[in-house]
Amino acid sequence: MLILLWCPAAGAAPANYCLECHPPHYQEQGSCAACHRGNHQTRRKELAHSGLIAGRYAGFTNPLAPELRVGKKLAEQSACRRCHILAKTGNRLASSLDGLLWNSTPEAIRAAVSAPAVFMPDFHFSAPDLDRLITAILAGGLQAGKPQKEQPQLVFFATDAKQGQNVFVKQCGACHKLMSKRDGGLGIGTSAPNLSGLLSSHYPASFETGKRWDAERLKRWLKNPRAIRPQTQMRPVTLKPDEWQELLRIVAVD
Repeated sequence: MLILLWCPAAGAAPANYCLECHPPHYQEQGSCAACHRGNHQTRRKELAHSGLIAGRYAGFTNPLAPELRVGKKLAEQSACRRCHILAKTGNRLASSLDGLLWNSTPEAIRAAVSAPAVFMPDFHFSAPDLDRLITAILAGGLQAGKPQKEQPQLVFFATDAKQGQNVFVKQCGACHKLMSKRDGGLGIGTSAPNLSGLLSSHYPASFETGKRWDAERLKRWLKNPRAIRPQTQMRPVTLKPDEWQELLRIVAVD
């Protein structure tokens, strides 16, 4: 019995069934799936829309997209990299954001930022700004490329019996929170800034007038905060030499 199998001619472009329902736009970017994911080679809607990225996020593939430019600026202002890796750069105190393009959805990212985990700051982004930030996160994943192997997730617990013996918890934790590479999430305070990644280049330059924090500046701050910022409500913190060394180990990101 002779069975004939149809195959497209060599060099023929694959079918793009998206255009049967949607008008074409940005055709120079390639197929619909290049920006929106999904599957443009099927008429079955449930397959075509599987993993679809909505149009409001699709600028992640276009370096010149205004929403991507603003999203990157929001990521810098919010200092996402003090805890996360984004576009291959940052501290790995929490999970990498670069894998989210490949193993999550924009809707899941939106839910995670809108209802932050225990040690993550609540940034209170507006809905449009959150769309822009998600666009930047997706672009970071595209820049990093699809991971060759799954990285283990970092897991932190909100309560730990050992925290009571920790110098950060005793001296700082009532007002601050911190993601520590050594001890996980520390502190319960929300009235003062989150100190995760404080001594790294990814923490906001908030010492005096736009200077980066380092060990010497942190020591000066703890000794007399009002000498540096007269209106601050923070009190001086006196540490013994061994407590100071322990605090440095806790806030270190390397």
